Amino acid sequence: MAFPFYWMLATSLKSPQEALQAKPIWVPARMKPQNWLKAARLGDSPFWGGLGPGRSVELAFPGEEGRPPRAFVPRTPGAFFDPVADGTRVEVAYREGAWRVRLTNTTEGAFRVLPLVVLWPKEVPLSPPLPPDALRSQGEAWRLEWVNAVPGALGYVFHNYLEAWRAAPWGRYFFNSFFTALTQVGVGLFLAALAAFALARVPFPGKEGVFVLILATLMVPGEVLLIPNYVLLARLGWLDTYYALIVPWLASVFGIFLLRQFYLSLPQDLFDAARIDGAGYLTQLFRIALPLSLPGLVSYGIFTFLGAYNALLWPLIVTQSPEMRTVQLGLQAFVSEAGSDYGALMAASTFVILPVILGYFVAQRQFIQGIARSGLK
Repeated sequence: MAFPFYWMLATSLKSPQEALQAKPIWVPARMKPQNWLKAARLGDSPFWGGLGPGRSVELAFPGEEGRPPRAFVPRTPGAFFDPVADGTRVEVAYREGAWRVRLTNTTEGAFRVLPLVVLWPKEVPLSPPLPPDALRSQGEAWRLEWVNAVPGALGYVFHNYLEAWRAAPWGRYFFNSFFTALTQVGVGLFLAALAAFALARVPFPGKEGVFVLILATLMVPGEVLLIPNYVLLARLGWLDTYYALIVPWLASVFGIFLLRQFYLSLPQDLFDAARIDGAGYLTQLFRIALPLSLPGLVSYGIFTFLGAYNALLWPLIVTQSPEMRTVQLGLQAFVSEAGSDYGALMAASTFVILPVILGYFVAQRQFIQGIARSGLK
């Protein structure tokens, strides 16, 4: 359990080359404190870096004087004008025992990210000021690449997180996921509590048969219902709306079963005393059963929330516009035909699962009590 979580966190801090290497890298360069200090010296801010208008930054490569290295800011592929590449003056000079690459912002705007490529002669020992994000062989030179030469300490460590957050409208995705999940939890709890109480405490002819019939629907695979549900929502005109994300999942057989088992564990004397005092079934439900069923309600709420929050197939089928996408669909922004950006993908996965982990620790006690008292394993 801990190993996959560590691997996800470690990959979220890796450079693209580290993430694609066949040999596992357990501690990426961005997790080493000595590199944080080096990154803090690069950029206007020691924390978030950047390069303001007219400002300069100098990268020193200690070594012997010889064939000079070549440095340039790479252009965006296919771009007619690149403000960062065209607005940066690059100077290379040797002094005080080191080759120095000086980058100057000649524009009127600040650079948040300043990529850099240095072609370093292979015959000269290499000692870069900051570990490069990629190191390749190019003819008679080593090609050193930095995705950001002015990162600052935090910008260097959390580069993948910053790029992942800017790659997609995560605020909208989180709103859609939380809205659909919390609505399913609230309405689903209400419906399941009513049905479960009727099956547990209200006598009526054929009650056991009705319960068995409801329970039998658990045997129907969810995939079988995809097409009928889709056709129904299409005829109602609900596709690509919140109705399509919420309504099909409001009634839960699992929730009815879970809460019924919980209600059956409550003493019958409580309900007999309530009936003697003139309480009806709804009064017994809302004033006796529900307050005593908090662990069961929390357990069912957690299961429902996780199911809705982690849903991928159903939102993928019934939504088309980016405004209706959820966080799980947002992770697809880092997967393309050209390959996957594993560093950004793991960074996005980390802040997607973070609310779930925090919620589990908050409701951990009620969750365990609910599972234990309902007899589930």
